[in-house]
Amino acid sequence: MARRLPLSKFHISKRLQWARNYMSYGDKWMTVLFSDKKKKWKLDGPNGNIKYWHDLRKEIRSVFSRQSGGGSVMVWTAFGFSSQVGLAFLDGRQNSPKYIETLENHLMPFAENIGGQN
Repeated sequence: MARRLPLSKFHISKRLQWARNYMSYGDKWMTVLFSDKKKKWKLDGPNGNIKYWHDLRKEIRSVFSRQSGGGSVMVWTAFGFSSQVGLAFLDGRQNSPKYIETLENHLMPFAENIGGQN
């Protein structure tokens, strides 16, 4: 496996430019939130991976899967400078109204605790 990401010189310069722009952000970082969702984890095996690295001195791992699938779970979370939101387990597909509901129920209370109404 490659030991580094295959970034072009253009991508490297853009990342450095972004980092330099925010180096002097100081205490403002304490009010920044990052959030993301993991599309899904399959509950009965790997997420589409059919190959894996293994130690040749050990027995090959078996993967169990069900004919009609074993279901999956989608999660969302957020974190800030000194705190984090617990995982939110999301039901069904996340369309715009459902994502807004997720943000209202999980992100907004968290945001108000660290940044007030700002």
